Amino acid sequence: MLKKYVKVSCIDEYESYECDICIWCTLYFDYEKAKKIIRAKKNYAWVHSMPRAFENCLLDNGDFVKDMDEFICVSEAVLNTLNVNKPSVVIHNFVDTNISLLANEKNPYEIYSDKLKLVTVSRLSRGKGFERIRMMTQQLDNLKIDYIWMVIGNGRSMENEIKSWFVDNDKVIFEGKKSNPYTYIKNADYLVQLSDDESWGIVISESLELHTPVVVTNFLSSKEQVIDGFNGIIVNLNEKDYSNYIFRMSSEIKKLKQNIQNFKYKNEIDKWLEELN
Repeated sequence: MLKKYVKVSCIDEYESYECDICIWCTLYFDYEKAKKIIRAKKNYAWVHSMPRAFENCLLDNGDFVKDMDEFICVSEAVLNTLNVNKPSVVIHNFVDTNISLLANEKNPYEIYSDKLKLVTVSRLSRGKGFERIRMMTQQLDNLKIDYIWMVIGNGRSMENEIKSWFVDNDKVIFEGKKSNPYTYIKNADYLVQLSDDESWGIVISESLELHTPVVVTNFLSSKEQVIDGFNGIIVNLNEKDYSNYIFRMSSEIKKLKQNIQNFKYKNEIDKWLEELN
């Protein structure tokens, strides 16, 4: 979108740079130092994670907020928790236009055609819902439902711990990070994302674009993307008994897939161009 406007360079902290527009893409950095290096005619804060998730958030820095011309949020949930007295808009994250083509590569579920096919695309870290995934697999086993669950992604400090929770379960396969997760998403029966929270689940939009229904927890932004019983299933964050949701996953799959056959995700490039102009 911006290739004809953008010059990419490595910032040298001992030099200064002038530009028409600076888009600040994180809320956690040394702003006093950064603003001495970069001088822009207009400043935008692109808020693509839940505000104030960590300490020392720049939303509490009066100079940073004052200097921003506008805050661009990836979801209504982010906007509603922003709490700054500045012009703010919602522009949803983009979906790669090539994913439908990439999704046509080899089907990783080909040998599992008779099973319930599930996929999760996520960092292996705290807050991404792997405790819930473990509880759901236990109830799938108790209900004697045959399934295969592919997990795409890697992690840092918690990766080994999370994998250890499933060491005796050969139905959960950790595939690691993949450059093309779309063939997994397209050929699964459900994308399952049971996070504590998400600012805007881009993989949810990608899944719907590939006509795969989703199972998500009811974090703040999930209802902006998922209509329970229409294009997916929304699970209570504090749920301990997944049997009803598992029954729904088995019985509603055909209806949900049919409902999203004509879904087309709309990338909001025009909104970005309106803001930047």
